[in-house]
Amino acid sequence: MIAIIIFLGLIIGLNCIPLLTKATFPKVEKIVVRILIASTVLFLTFTILQFSGYRLKGLYTFPTFGWIFIISSVLFFAIFKNTKKKILTVCLLTPLIVLSILTLILGQIVYEKKIDETNKISVSTGGFLACGEIINITQTRFGIFDKQVFHIDNLCLIGINKIETVKLDDKHAEFLIYHNGQYDSENPYKFDVERNNVW
Repeated sequence: MIAIIIFLGLIIGLNCIPLLTKATFPKVEKIVVRILIASTVLFLTFTILQFSGYRLKGLYTFPTFGWIFIISSVLFFAIFKNTKKKILTVCLLTPLIVLSILTLILGQIVYEKKIDETNKISVSTGGFLACGEIINITQTRFGIFDKQVFHIDNLCLIGINKIETVKLDDKHAEFLIYHNGQYDSENPYKFDVERNNVW
């Protein structure tokens, strides 16, 4: 509850900055609006695709779009004079800012490695109630996306820093997962996956 109050106070405080200054910056405002529109569209598009299992390639690509969206929103709040149009925009942007902060905190890739020419294994952080980190197997799609083809979130392993491929054939895959040993004493953890033409 305190975090929500602080967040709302921050949004209101940023929107009060234009009341304290009489100066206007039309060129800066145009640039900020263009960046805000572009970053909002890209952030929404990539977020929807991510919920559909398509993640942008690279560890920092999606977080970069999230940060650009947050910074351009903050600049919009702090520079533009308060009008009905701005208040409406603020009401629309605030839930998106919350969503972008959550996507920056949750589900971030902490480890990634190629299994073979078409498949990669990655580890991402879990949610607030997750038992441990999440393991995904992905394949490259459309050149810039990693499509999730296998997902496991019930191993209760955290601090995963290395995954070795022991065996890989058309029907079966076997991995050794090295972790910090906090929730499971078996280190490395032996993980078997039946491929069954899924990936």
